[in-house]
Formats: sequence, C-alpha cells, structure tokens
Amino acid sequence: MNIKDYVFIGEIIKPHGLNGHLKFFFYNEKSDVLKKNILIHLVNESVNEKLKVESLNLKSTIPLIKFFGINNRNKANDYRRFKIAVFKSIFESQDNDLYLFNFIDCQVFFGKRIIGNVINVNSFSGNDLLEVESEDNKIFLIPINKSLIKFFDIKNRKLEIEEIEGILDL
Repeated sequence: MNIKDYVFIGEIIKPHGLNGHLKFFFYNEKSDVLKKNILIHLVNESVNEKLKVESLNLKSTIPLIKFFGINNRNKANDYRRFKIAVFKSIFESQDNDLYLFNFIDCQVFFGKRIIGNVINVNSFSGNDLLEVESEDNKIFLIPINKSLIKFFDIKNRKLEIEEIEGILDL
C-alpha cells in the first residue's frame, strides 16, 4: 500500500449493536463518497483490509456503517479506531475541482516567503486547516478557504495564500 494513493475520509469509532454495525466519524461531514459504489479500505498501522459496504445510515447522530463479512459485535470490535480510506482516483477532477487532499505536499508561501510544506489537512465544522511543517520542524495550523488562496499551482505543488497577521507567532 502506498499511502499517497489513498484519501482518508473517516475513522471507525466503535461497534454498535450485536450484528456488526460500526459507528464512525467523517473527517468531512459534507462528503458523499460512501454513497458511491466504491471499495473501502480499513487501515491501521499494520493492516489494510478491503471491504464492501453492506449498509449505511448517515441520518443518525453518529453515522453507522456495516460491511459484508462483519456480522457480529466481536468481529466489529476488531476494527475499532481503524481509518477509512478510498483511492484518490475516485475523485477525478472535473471542471478544475479541487479537493482538500490536493494541498498535501505543497509548499506554502506568504508572498515570496516560504512558510513550509502541507503535511495534512484537518476538516472541522467551522474551518478547514492546513497543517504546515516549517523547515525548523514547527507545525502551523493555517485556515484555508477560497478567499485566502492567491495562487495555486497543482502541477508544481505551490500554494500562495493571503498572509494572516499573527498566525505564525508562537
């Protein structure tokens, strides 16, 4: 498994009930990727297992998912804290669509000043944050939205954003 080929869309929280259902957390609540007929990967440090979705309940307070082959609570418990991943290729860009994962591995600039490289993107209900690591290994969380992007070169992995006063002061 090459980690760069995957997009992590959520995480299993814990089993629910006796029949193999699992509570899970979506990293991006607006995601509709699980509505598509795609192969899901459950991943932890040592396991990458391909599973097909049997049922999905996104209407409950905490979403529930059930996979074929997981039919009891004990088996479901084995997947506690696994990350849910899909292949990046299912997000084929149309009409220049951008996805948050497109920013990972980009150099971030405030004007001509290099801030660092995007190592992760965190989605929260209020904001999406770029996790940027500087050359001196400091981590910065920088809010990102369309109005802050000055220039994005996906081919050369460069992102210039509006300078936010005080964001780098630690």
